[in-house]
Amino acid sequence: MFLRLGLLTLLVALAACDAPRGTAPVPAKAEDREVEPVLSQQQVHERTEQCGKKSREEFRRAWNEGTVMTAHGQMRAEFTNHYNVKLNSCFYLLTVNHYTNGSDPGSAAASTLNKMLFDINEGERYGEYLGPATDESPPVKFPETCKVVSLNCASRREWEVLVGPYMED
Repeated sequence: MFLRLGLLTLLVALAACDAPRGTAPVPAKAEDREVEPVLSQQQVHERTEQCGKKSREEFRRAWNEGTVMTAHGQMRAEFTNHYNVKLNSCFYLLTVNHYTNGSDPGSAAASTLNKMLFDINEGERYGEYLGPATDESPPVKFPETCKVVSLNCASRREWEVLVGPYMED
């Protein structure tokens, strides 16, 4: 069992290393998009503002003020957004911390962390991380879900590296 887990970890690490640096992985539906002309600074600014507005509206619709009480504890949500000029897409990154009953919501460590990356205009999920809120090395507990587009990952740090090209230019 440990041999299989070790081989799986090695394969995931090698797959992540093969990703070219500085470029985003090709989105699943990139072939369906038409190549758009180079945008002016004003157009980029307008699309960035539209992206922020649409992201705020989506967050308020789904999370109101960002805190929800459940039978198992408390969930706190926050979001960031980014208009990616190269991909001509508005990305919405939702982060939800799950605090179980008995854990302190004021502390830095949540029981579980869930991060989801969406193309807000297409309504498509590009990635998800669901696992421990802390990122120990070596991991004490591997994430339940860790994937961006078609690439799997084994930790929150790897997930953040894979998401980086979508959330920055």
